[in-house]
Amino acid sequence: MSAIIEQKVKLVDEITEKLTASQSTVVVDYRGLTVSELTELRKQLREAGVEFKVYKNSMVRRAAEAAELSGLVDSLT
Repeated sequence: MSAIIEQKVKLVDEITEKLTASQSTVVVDYRGLTVSELTELRKQLREAGVEFKVYKNSMVRRAAEAAELSGLVDSLT
């Protein structure tokens, strides 16, 4: 297996683990935010103990399918 595919498999596994362990998951479209707005959002989320990650939809889609979260798959475009 190539190194790139191995990295993607590990990433999907990581996302799957986070989805199954989380109490809730929020999917947002951050486009349109300025850098300063995004920085402030990250700061507020960090202070609230919330993890904010940006993943490719395709990786999250695979992880959601593995975690059997079909409702989340429908939210990814």
